[in-house]
Amino acid sequence: MSQLGRAVPPGLVPAPAPTVRAVRADPIAAVLLLVAGTMGIWQLLLPWLTVGPGSGAPGGPTTGWRVYRALRALPAPAPELSWATLSVLGCAVGGGALIVLGLAMMSPINHRPLGAAALLISLLSAAGALWVVVHARTVFDLGVFGLFGQAGVGWYLFLGSGLLGLAGSWKALSTG
Repeated sequence: MSQLGRAVPPGLVPAPAPTVRAVRADPIAAVLLLVAGTMGIWQLLLPWLTVGPGSGAPGGPTTGWRVYRALRALPAPAPELSWATLSVLGCAVGGGALIVLGLAMMSPINHRPLGAAALLISLLSAAGALWVVVHARTVFDLGVFGLFGQAGVGWYLFLGSGLLGLAGSWKALSTG
C-alpha cells in the first residue's frame, strides 16, 4: 500500500524525492581565475623581450603595452598585425573580466553561468596568444624559436593567462 492508501502495482517503485545540492563558494576556481586575470593585466607592464628592439632603448624594455602601441601606430597594418593588436589588449581586458568573475566565485551562487563566461573569455585569450605565436615572424620579425629564446616574463604571462583561466573556468563549471 502506498502512503495515500492506494495499492502500488507490483514492480513499480516510487521515485525518490529529488535532492537539492547546496550552493557554496568555490575558492579554488576563484584563486585560479584571480591569478589568471592578474597575469592578463600584468603582461602589459612587464618585459616581453629580454634582447632585441626596444629592450635597451631609452624608452625602456619591450613591454606588452609598448608592443600594443607599436602595432597600433602602424599606418596600414596587415590583418595579422591587427589581430595581434587585439590579442594583446584583449588579454588585458579579459584579465580584468576574469578578476571580476574570480571574485564572484567567492559567493555562494550557481557558478555554471559565470564559469561559462570565464571559459569563453579564457578561450579567446588563449586563441589570441596562439595567433601571436603562429604569426611571430610578422609581429616581432622573429621566428618562434627566436621569440622564445628572447622571451621575458610578460610574454609568458601573456601565454599563460588564457590557459590558467581555462583551468579556473573548468573548475567553476564542474563545481556548479
